[in-house]
Amino acid sequence: MARRRTPQALESIYLMNTAEIFRESIRLILFHPTHFHSISVFLFSPIPASLFLSHFLVRRFPEIPTLATTIVHRFFGHRPRNFPSETIVHVVVCVPSSITFALLGRAAAIRAVSDTYNCVNLDGRRLLMRSGSNWIKLLHTRSWELLIILGLFGSLSIGLAATPKILLTFGICSVEIGFWGVLGILGIPFCLIFAHVMVVGNMANVISVLESEYHGLDSMWKAKQLMGERRQTGLVVALLSNMGLRAVECLFELRIRRGICAWEIPVLISMYSSLLVLETVMNVVLYYACKS
Repeated sequence: MARRRTPQALESIYLMNTAEIFRESIRLILFHPTHFHSISVFLFSPIPASLFLSHFLVRRFPEIPTLATTIVHRFFGHRPRNFPSETIVHVVVCVPSSITFALLGRAAAIRAVSDTYNCVNLDGRRLLMRSGSNWIKLLHTRSWELLIILGLFGSLSIGLAATPKILLTFGICSVEIGFWGVLGILGIPFCLIFAHVMVVGNMANVISVLESEYHGLDSMWKAKQLMGERRQTGLVVALLSNMGLRAVECLFELRIRRGICAWEIPVLISMYSSLLVLETVMNVVLYYACKS
């Protein structure tokens, strides 16, 4: 049987690389399979279910994206430019579960790992109650993360519009460079900043749950300071997790095009939910590695 580790014993994991963090996360999940499986089924599964539902609606009912775009046009008074209509459907269908079940699931998984390291017996009811109390803090933190990301995209749009004028001012022919050249100039720093925000946001979620005095923008600032030189490890963790999640999404879309069987849907939902649990646990392990 796996042996529990207290936070005091975690000093040895400071130099953990990504592979060791992955192994430690699997060890924790296998140590309490019932609790983590319950979190996956009852809290995380509505997220992939709503995501797959949105993909199903877009593929099987092509008129729905057009209808969604028309509703947005009437509601906001203008048609969103360069914004895929399918994305509108995904946002509308997935947002309710993303701000409820997703945050509750993350809080429960974070608490489960923390209780394991602190030698506290896991109790499903207590985990759910504590997750509910942490929900508003996680929502506050995620809202700030979303605002920062929207600000980045807004800055990128403004930069794409202003860069050709700046280049012409200095006598550089923007026509020769072209749109993709301008995008390349701005794209590299944008991607670096976006990745940094994503990694810090993942750590901020853990801090919001485990450190009661931090939430929102404070937790993101605390995460930035805490990670220090471990941001590269956090980036690899986030990259691998997102690659796994996108792979399941692509598999679902492929099966929809070719005809999906009823038994495949719960399997894909289970795979996606399990990856969400693993991603959360890996971020908590990274948090303890940074704290040690």
